Amino acid sequence: MPVLKLLFVVIFFLSLSMGQIEATQPRFARSVVNMDDLLNMEDDLVSKLEGYAEKLSYKANTIRWGIQQMREQLDKSKKEQSFDLFNRYSFIRHMQADWLMWKQYLDKPVIHELNYKQMDNLRMPQELDLFDASEAIRRMQATYAMLSNDIAEGFLDGVQYTSKLSPIDCLAMGRHLMNQSRWTIAEQWILAGIKAQDRKGPQTEMILLRGPTKAELFRTLGKVRFERRNEEGALKAYQAALKHSPHDLEIFQEYQNLKRRVLTLSPSEPIREEPNDDIEEMELPPCCSGRCEGPRKLNRLYCVYNCVTAPFLRLAPIKTEILSVDPFVILLHDMVSHKEGALIRSSSKNQILPSETVNAANEFEIAKFRTSKSVWFDSDANEATLKLTQRLGEATGLDMKHSEPFQVINYGIGGVFESHFDTSLADEDRFVNGYIDRLATTLFYLNDVPQGGATHFPGLNITVFPKFGTVLMWYNLHTEGMLHVRTMHTGCPVIVGSKWVVSKWIDDKGQEFRRPCLRSRLDSKYLSSIEKIII
Repeated sequence: MPVLKLLFVVIFFLSLSMGQIEATQPRFARSVVNMDDLLNMEDDLVSKLEGYAEKLSYKANTIRWGIQQMREQLDKSKKEQSFDLFNRYSFIRHMQADWLMWKQYLDKPVIHELNYKQMDNLRMPQELDLFDASEAIRRMQATYAMLSNDIAEGFLDGVQYTSKLSPIDCLAMGRHLMNQSRWTIAEQWILAGIKAQDRKGPQTEMILLRGPTKAELFRTLGKVRFERRNEEGALKAYQAALKHSPHDLEIFQEYQNLKRRVLTLSPSEPIREEPNDDIEEMELPPCCSGRCEGPRKLNRLYCVYNCVTAPFLRLAPIKTEILSVDPFVILLHDMVSHKEGALIRSSSKNQILPSETVNAANEFEIAKFRTSKSVWFDSDANEATLKLTQRLGEATGLDMKHSEPFQVINYGIGGVFESHFDTSLADEDRFVNGYIDRLATTLFYLNDVPQGGATHFPGLNITVFPKFGTVLMWYNLHTEGMLHVRTMHTGCPVIVGSKWVVSKWIDDKGQEFRRPCLRSRLDSKYLSSIEKIII
């Protein structure tokens, strides 16, 4: 599947219907789990289009045969130069009836069955899906500081791919950003589209059918530059557009209007402010690539075989990598078998839905800061979840009876979960009315991700890239029950590939004897939970 086979279109929906539309849309861009269905749908569409072409070809051959017959009759009549009674009658009948037949034959449409809605009961991607894809590319570009032209040429964060974006893709991306008044980055995308138009080799089917033409690209560039208050550059862009399409009346009129506006534009007119493209505004850290240079406390960090949190581990210890002591962050290796991972992924495919979050009004919503699909499974949902639950309890020393169900998550194009805490309560509310909060987070990686998709802790400068079979585990709370602020973490945008993870949150209530409040870190030797391995 090509890495950059994307089309980007801008969307606007009426606010009154937005909630209903979002609730019913498949949101294809938020997960790759449905891509196989879309590929099968396109294969079916191509087959039907081939059938339509065959019917058109048959009709064209019939017309050619009719032309040949009439040409032969005309040549015969001219050579014989005889127009007797029978020939005259036959010719009049031919002109009166045969051409009427041809008219009816030509007017009769070729029946085809390109019925999108009835194919496998799967709807085609809608504007909202394409909007999701555009936003994903925008976030990914800002997070990894990639240039628009590099993305268009398949050069993604230092890795060159064979797939490229076509001019129509770049133009659509530029228009998406124009609708957000992001003129600077929109100009980059339009220029990337112009450069893509100059590529050698066969053109894509969209360029052959509808463009965009060079004139259309330069015309859009002129509009963007004018919005950036680059009047001279805007005029040059329109001049280039007229050079490629000198007889386009609309472009000529826009060019004339632009010249008049430039002459009347006040030099003191303020420049329009663009939305901040800063990473911090989107709550995405600048270190998702894992290449940040910054101080990291590496003292007392080491790898160890955990054989102390369960008797069975004396026979089969778990490889444990300690990433941070305070807060306690570890990696558990070889925790998932390939069979278990495949079972969880396959069981999720037909049930997975756009991931929801809880807003300020304590209502579930599909938010832009979390772009994925997910489904919940009980601990005893199948053989794989049963084994993972048992294995996790042995590895952490915590009571899995006091934990949430598994949440299976799949991230799609640029899939991201912006910086957040996993806890839901404020410190002052955590000890009243018996409320339950998330003591610890465990994150199972069900596959390797070719590029991107790391879990990053900004406060620790720790970046963990997905590796099949490993489990990333950390405590969200101190032993006294207060939030550990350095556990803020980010699901970084996926650049290439599909990211499958399984989250399981462990409750604070029910772990009082497994992880009691400690007077000092030295007392961790009295714990029955996994912290005892740091002694």
